[in-house]
Amino acid sequence: MPLTGNWTLAALSALTLAALVATVLMWNRIRSWLRWPARAGLILGCQLTGVALVAALVNDAGQFYGSWSELFGHGTGVSLAVAAPGVQDRHVAEVIRREKRPGQSLIVPVYVPEAGGTKADQALVYLPAAYFSSTYATARFPVVELFEGFPASPRTWTLALRLQQVLDTEINSHRAEPFVAVVPTQNYLGGLHDGECINAVHGPQVETTLTVNVQRVVERDFRVQRDRSGWAVLGYSTGGFCALNVGMRHPSMYSAAVSMSGNVQPYVDYTTGDIFGHSAAAEHSNDPLWRAQHLPGPPISVLIAASRADPGAWNGALTLGAALRAPTRTSLLMLPHGAHSVTVWRVMEPVAFDWLSHILAAPLADEVLAEGRSPVPDRDLLGVHHVRPPVIRAGRHRAEPARPKFQ
Repeated sequence: MPLTGNWTLAALSALTLAALVATVLMWNRIRSWLRWPARAGLILGCQLTGVALVAALVNDAGQFYGSWSELFGHGTGVSLAVAAPGVQDRHVAEVIRREKRPGQSLIVPVYVPEAGGTKADQALVYLPAAYFSSTYATARFPVVELFEGFPASPRTWTLALRLQQVLDTEINSHRAEPFVAVVPTQNYLGGLHDGECINAVHGPQVETTLTVNVQRVVERDFRVQRDRSGWAVLGYSTGGFCALNVGMRHPSMYSAAVSMSGNVQPYVDYTTGDIFGHSAAAEHSNDPLWRAQHLPGPPISVLIAASRADPGAWNGALTLGAALRAPTRTSLLMLPHGAHSVTVWRVMEPVAFDWLSHILAAPLADEVLAEGRSPVPDRDLLGVHHVRPPVIRAGRHRAEPARPKFQ
């Protein structure tokens, strides 16, 4: 049984209700010496089923784990044969032939080999409606690579963050140019093992999987741009750190990076293990803040988004924003309310996509901004927390939307 979806929630709800009814009916019926052990068992059953239901509801909302194998650390990889060029080419062509509809976008699954491994993991590729239009029949589209938090999976982007609906809306309203988005499986190590999108010293080469291998597969199977000017990275939470780190470490591969509520330095805890092998050089190399303070700025555009009720991300954004130097072009998106949650990332998401569209597609995109607070350029960093409330700007039209509400 999958860990998400209505059937799972319905089954756990029924089990929780059954445990409660059984407790009420059986409480006074057992009169032997088993009475107290039985009552303790009934109470424990109610507690366990209740906790399981709450955990399932949280998991369903955040799409952290999709199956029992993911939860218990077995991963979701398949044989490398599935990702073989000929096999995958035919698979992509068949999915597009079977599922594409005139004037509609499409999400296509592909498989990306793990660097140095024996498996391949699923990535989800968003193709805009324009990809199938005769007007763009020979065009190569820019690409935004998306990273998720931890724990999470590509489904967090497609379900909890409504990737397809948001991109369709922004592109159809001309706030964003059509582009391809790819969501690789970032947390493929399984269970509570966080690879931090880093090539671990003497360990898994997650960074190579998410950079070299993802680009190789997407450029081979889709009509996309093949130089750094057409590629960008965007992530939320842990994925925000991944986007900053990957973008700053690989300016020859990406022209822009966006972090939504991401930390600006790597975590090292029980979920990561000793990924740096006690090497200060390896840790500094994967520390965006250290790089900004000690190395020349990479030639990329960076957008750092945070909210005031998320102090770690807020302070990190201000510190890194002040430390980054030319030729890095830095913007901040600072929200006055909201904590570290999907609600906040849904507000940031369309702004981030539109901002990236202007970076990747310039000068093709119009000078328009999406719903939400406008990114603040680096020259205004010192006054960033005094920016005006959100506005909608589209061409010459301007309107004040309702203030976003956060839990």
